[in-house]
Amino acid sequence: MNDYSPLLLRSIELARQEANKGQLPFSALLAKEGQVLVEAVNTSKDTGDVTRHSVMNLLSRANEQFSQSELKHCTLVASSEPCAMCSGAIYWAGISRVVFGCSGKALQQVAGQSIDISCQDIFNHCHPIIESIGPLEEELASELIMEFWPHPS
Repeated sequence: MNDYSPLLLRSIELARQEANKGQLPFSALLAKEGQVLVEAVNTSKDTGDVTRHSVMNLLSRANEQFSQSELKHCTLVASSEPCAMCSGAIYWAGISRVVFGCSGKALQQVAGQSIDISCQDIFNHCHPIIESIGPLEEELASELIMEFWPHPS
């Protein structure tokens, strides 16, 4: 276990709850000093809006509740590595640290279609650079992805 495990396990559990409802198995939460401030899930299946990733939903809610200077001191925790779209939005929201479970590479191997660039590659080109920690708890996070998408054995 690591310092972020409780938050990451919460995010994975939220994603599992969504998968059990037939929704896409992704979630994100915003935390400060170990306390969860906002939680969100992927709603693209429900809304038909492909931009409604869990991170995008989280950032929309967080921006309603917190200033950019407050967000700078928060950590975004996601069940899976943020995609290129979400990584850009994380930067523009001013969040300085991201922790994730399932890597984008692992997700791509199971689910297929993706933009093959890591969030860290994007964050390394940001000014200021965003800290990226992950994959953590990847076995558990990847297990959920493998349960959701059929894959060859």
